[in-house]
Amino acid sequence: MDRIFNRKIDITTIQGIRTYRNTLQLILLKVLHDMFPHRKVKIEYSINKGCYCNIENVKITKEHIESIKRRVQDYIDKDVEIKEIYCTRQKAIELLKEHKIFDIAEALEYVNNSKVLIYDLDGFLSVFYSEVAQRTSYVDLFDIKPYEPGFIFFYPTRHKPYELPLYTEQNKLASVFGEFNRWGEILGIPDVKSLNKIVRDGSINDIILASEALQDIKLGEISQEICDKHMKFIMIAGPSSSGKTTFANRLRIHLIVHGINARIISLDDYYRNRADMVPDASGKVDLETIDALDIKMFQNNMNELSTKGKTLIPSFDFTTATRRAELVPISLHESEVLIIEGIHGLNPLMTKGINEEFIYKIYISALTTINIDNHNRFSTTDTRLIRRISRDYHYRNSSASHTLNMWESVRSGEDKYIFPFQEEADVIFNSALIYEHGLFRSIAEPILRKIKKEDPVYCESKRLLDILSAFEKIDAFAVPPSSIIREFIGGSCFH
Repeated sequence: MDRIFNRKIDITTIQGIRTYRNTLQLILLKVLHDMFPHRKVKIEYSINKGCYCNIENVKITKEHIESIKRRVQDYIDKDVEIKEIYCTRQKAIELLKEHKIFDIAEALEYVNNSKVLIYDLDGFLSVFYSEVAQRTSYVDLFDIKPYEPGFIFFYPTRHKPYELPLYTEQNKLASVFGEFNRWGEILGIPDVKSLNKIVRDGSINDIILASEALQDIKLGEISQEICDKHMKFIMIAGPSSSGKTTFANRLRIHLIVHGINARIISLDDYYRNRADMVPDASGKVDLETIDALDIKMFQNNMNELSTKGKTLIPSFDFTTATRRAELVPISLHESEVLIIEGIHGLNPLMTKGINEEFIYKIYISALTTINIDNHNRFSTTDTRLIRRISRDYHYRNSSASHTLNMWESVRSGEDKYIFPFQEEADVIFNSALIYEHGLFRSIAEPILRKIKKEDPVYCESKRLLDILSAFEKIDAFAVPPSSIIREFIGGSCFH
């Protein structure tokens, strides 16, 4: 028998899926609060098509999972009202402390909003930075699977609203998230309030330089592996605003230290002429699809470089949307490597027919794990969006409204063409920096405040402003010119 869905939330929209997810998470948090009343519950990061959660000093068992699922479903079936308490920030802090929700109360100490909206489910209080539904019955589809030492909480996606995503192993990605958490421990910054204390104490410059040094260590490890394995083609791919350009240049410098000269090219130069691309049913040309690239020419070029040491590569003119008539000569000597940057760099179709022994694949993204509090994380997607808003405004003459309006289309392309291949990478590089949100608060806040209330993206800009308000402002003075962050705020030595 088919399941009957009775929803009052349109989860095909970004705002709707956030409301759906927040509501499920509030129910989950209430259940875990009742089951483990003296343990901290932490919602951490997106992984394996779901959200990873853990409970302090508790190893989740199958029996735990069954009990949690049963209790969550019971709340959904009972159609319990979720109450809203709109009060001053100080009153919110007092209420949360009364209910022993200390971590959220402490985080609110740094938020500069005068008013706070608290959600109350059956006596359990929490705060979210986007909407929660009015009743528990408005959500109807979830699953929970063990993922040591915690578990993964699954919910539907915008693109497939009436089914749960297929579970896919993402061990490499999970390892990088774990590494970032360890870096946070090394720096003494497990959460936002710890970062804010360091900013107020005036010690943030040391954290900035230490964060950059940790990334340099990782770059050193990657360059050493490329050298040891005698790789020739370094494929770099990642979603928007991951810092691919700066990463490629920094990797080139690290390879020089090993006596290896590196050239950098972009897959964008392999675009077909816009007039030759076939539009879809709506009449639009999909510039994100791999079919927009001349794959065969790329493969021939790489094979010629492998066998002959030289070839002629194309050059694309984006102002005319056509390939330039003259091909560009390029050579590759024995002590040189070619760094190739583009969104399809990890797609096996791109490198089909090229000797795999020569290819080293790198996936890069800003894999943020810092939490505002135990119930609210600063998502990887939001980190990249804030970066892009800053860069587009200052260096591409685009307003925050324009960036926000096109963001859904950007994300759809990533879902189709980038994320499915991230585990194909030989290594995943995390371009997130633990201090960057305080820095972007100083830069992005005035840009976002330009959006008017009548603008369709006003609610989204308000959500981002509310999240950024949890961070103390950080000045860019100590950020090195080689930092990935400089790609988005200016002052990069590579541009």
